[in-house]
Amino acid sequence: MKTRKKGRTQKNKTKKQFLYNPNNPKKSFDVYIDKNPDDTIPIKYTTVKDVEDTIQKLEKLFKGEKYPHKRIWQVGMIMKVRLEAMKKHKKTLYKNAKNVTKRYNLAKKYFLFLSSRTDKKTFSERKKMTFSP
Repeated sequence: MKTRKKGRTQKNKTKKQFLYNPNNPKKSFDVYIDKNPDDTIPIKYTTVKDVEDTIQKLEKLFKGEKYPHKRIWQVGMIMKVRLEAMKKHKKTLYKNAKNVTKRYNLAKKYFLFLSSRTDKKTFSERKKMTFSP
C-alpha cells in the first residue's frame, strides 16, 4: 500500500512592517528602507583611511548644511554596526580583513561624538563641535 504525500497548505504571509510609524512615514526611523535612492550617502570602510575619509565627508556634508544631524547620525551608526559585525566575526567570516579593531574603534569614537552632539539643541552649537580622531 502506497502512502500519499499530503499537499502543503499555504499560510497567508503578512507583510513585515519596518516603519516605526506607518501612518506618518516622515516620523519613522528605519535606516534600512531607502525611501529616496537619489539621496544615498556612499560610505567606505575597507581601510582605516577609508573610515577617516568617510568621517571627513560626513562632517563636510553636515557643516555645509547638506544633511541634518539625524541623517549623519544614522550613517555613522550604520558604519559602526557594520564594522562591529566584522570585528565580531573576524576569525570566521572575515579572516582576511585587516585592521578591523582599529577601524571599528575609530567608527565607534565618531559615533560617540555624534551622540554627544545630539545633546546640543541649536545648529550653531552643533556646528562648532569638531571631531578629532
